Amino acid sequence: MPVRAILLDLDNTLLMEDAATFAALRHASEGAGSAAEAVAAAAAATAAALFHDADVFGYAHRMGIWWGEALWGDFAGDGEEIAALRAFVPGFRHAVWRRALRGVDGDALVDEVAAAFRDIRRALRPIDPEAEATLADVGRDRRLALVTNGAPDVQREKLATTTLAAHFAAIVISVELGIGKPDPRIFRAALDAIGVGPEAAVMVGDSLERDIAGARRAGLRAVWLDRGSDGTMEGAIVPDARIGTLGELRSTLTALERADPFPQPA
Repeated sequence: MPVRAILLDLDNTLLMEDAATFAALRHASEGAGSAAEAVAAAAAATAAALFHDADVFGYAHRMGIWWGEALWGDFAGDGEEIAALRAFVPGFRHAVWRRALRGVDGDALVDEVAAAFRDIRRALRPIDPEAEATLADVGRDRRLALVTNGAPDVQREKLATTTLAAHFAAIVISVELGIGKPDPRIFRAALDAIGVGPEAAVMVGDSLERDIAGARRAGLRAVWLDRGSDGTMEGAIVPDARIGTLGELRSTLTALERADPFPQPA
């Protein structure tokens, strides 16, 4: 079956979200001197725990917003849930850095380090080195759509100083739609936006649960970008193909087009 369209994930697929977050944590913590490494580790652990226990976590998790973004994003937009998240983050950031700096005489550094993290993370544009060339290549003969979980202003800010957005005929963001991956409806919305049926489309992403399982339930074939896992699959989530780098996508699409039979939605 010919592949006429490709849906792609953003974070940790085209942009290295996790790497950028942890790099920003390390740089922001340098103000703690010899304790910098311990402070960065404590900030990550504290942020994960506080975010998970927060009242806003249920909404954030459904929309695919994680603690790394809560440490710097503005979360602009209407609606009670995004407004609640926006109101939550100032206190969250202060609490994270206050706890992380505890024991290093860091009370005076809390606001300074919190602001440093925000500015450093915003300045980073951690594009996968093969992303631009891959999109240009596969986009020559196929329609492309970006399907990303997250807050619209945060995701668009990540894209703002890259050239990646120009490759997409549609950009679908979970908070704008009110539906996050792995819900099949977000994939179908992207397909509707570019006028292609699921049988002629492939999803590419790094998350087995959100990208691969969700796409398969929507009737798409799915390519897992495996960034160094131990090779095991999560239960019954099995992609149609696995790649280790974006540069392998062209040849993998060719192989999928030759493969038979086409998978049926779960």
